[in-house]
Amino acid sequence: MLIPTLLLLAQQTSPLAVVDDYIRDEVNVLHYDIAIVLPDQGSHVAGATTIRYMPRRSDESLRLDFDDAFTIDSIVTMAGRLAPETWTADGESLEVRHWGAPGDTLSITIHYQGSPEDGLFIQDNVHGERTAFADNWPNRARHWFPSVDHPSDKATVSYRVEAPAGWKVVANGDLVRVDTLASGRTVWRWLEQRRIPTYTMVIGAGPLTVADIGPVNGVKHQLWTFPQDSAFAHDGPFARANLIVETFAKIFGPFPYSKLAHVESSTRFGGMENSSAIFYTERGYESRRMSEGLVVHETAHQWFGDAVTEYDWHHIWLSEGYATYLAALFYELIDEPERFASSMESSKRSYMQSDDVHRPVIDTTEKSLFGLLNRNSYQKGSLILHMLRMEVDDSVFFGSMREYYETFRDSTATSADLERIVSANAGEDLSWFFEQWLLQPGYPKLTAEWDYGDGILTIDVQQTQQDEWGTYRVNIPVVVETAIGERRTIMIDMRGRSVVQRFTEFGSEPTAVTLDPDGLLLAEVTQSPKRR
Repeated sequence: MLIPTLLLLAQQTSPLAVVDDYIRDEVNVLHYDIAIVLPDQGSHVAGATTIRYMPRRSDESLRLDFDDAFTIDSIVTMAGRLAPETWTADGESLEVRHWGAPGDTLSITIHYQGSPEDGLFIQDNVHGERTAFADNWPNRARHWFPSVDHPSDKATVSYRVEAPAGWKVVANGDLVRVDTLASGRTVWRWLEQRRIPTYTMVIGAGPLTVADIGPVNGVKHQLWTFPQDSAFAHDGPFARANLIVETFAKIFGPFPYSKLAHVESSTRFGGMENSSAIFYTERGYESRRMSEGLVVHETAHQWFGDAVTEYDWHHIWLSEGYATYLAALFYELIDEPERFASSMESSKRSYMQSDDVHRPVIDTTEKSLFGLLNRNSYQKGSLILHMLRMEVDDSVFFGSMREYYETFRDSTATSADLERIVSANAGEDLSWFFEQWLLQPGYPKLTAEWDYGDGILTIDVQQTQQDEWGTYRVNIPVVVETAIGERRTIMIDMRGRSVVQRFTEFGSEPTAVTLDPDGLLLAEVTQSPKRR
């Protein structure tokens, strides 16, 4: 459906489009080609990263995020090797004098060496065997290759990884070729042709085994594990990995990449949703406690977070809220409703019991990127999506999600972009819904009383949350049971601090009136009958 012109103009300045990060818009990075030599001993690596990019403005320098733990040996452009005075490094970034005109396609290659202090970890795994794994989130790619290390500038990426003999190397995209050198060392070349954020550009290497569990829907599907853990992985958390991909592809659209590798690794997180190469912590394999739910969560990220990426970190709920909701939704979609309900109740309880209730989901006062990994981004984000689904019905909700994915695949989005699509499909302005749930702290606390007399059911509902949380507009489902066995659901549209609604369509006196009987609202409900 069409949205009125005035509404479209209003959305361009929507508070849901807030951008708080420093965005480097002077260039558009098109492609990274990352060559790296992994050592047989120690942690000293040699690297060369070629960056192909397009200037957007004249008279600017190319500024890259890069760790001073590395020594820069040379910088080469299409015109040749740069003189040292044409670039400067200040410990956290590398600035290179700009050349060319806006719209030109340029390239630069930085040759460097050193021992990474973060981002790329060369160490023994849980079985005492040497490995190397990248772990970039949120902005730690800069610790092993020069980049514009922010999700707003997505790019394609290729790798040339030289590894010790006996190692296998995994990365984003497709394996192009493997060459064996005279020394027995191997060179692995990978190419990802879809634009992905730098925080998901990774390599992993070590004594890994590879098992095909696909293809699924034309996508190569693999398990990369240490040999000691392969049987557990196949029979345990990944037993339904194909079903997970099939289910989400059917609901939201085709899997966004040509392959999906589930990789046992040394990531600091339980799982890290690297595009087409998900890394899971080796600790979960060793303890045999890794769950299918984690696999669902990280697989869901391939659609939302990886293919569709938040433009600004403060919209991270578009990634983590989605993955949390889809990790629950999967079980509803495969007809395991009890597990879905349990997961949603757990999210609700976890959020309400946290200190995060006192700040909004889009919280520009939070300057720590790790601080954004909170219950607002995960649990409240999940609950917001479910309430949105109830607000607009399944047809509009899932149609909007498919359109959102199709529109912003391989690109970036803000909350305003999602709101615009859902409003268009619903045929009504839903900015109030998004703004209250994303920009207000807390949740409504509802106190309800009801009575019945003269054939009229009267329900009185008050919002009693503290003023700092604001007033919420909520559509409250109410189940009414009567003495003659009737059971009906009615809705109360609450748009202020209090509402009194009267209903006359009941043939006998109610015996029970229950607000939000399934606990689907993010609300605290206290109710009692008030009889005459």
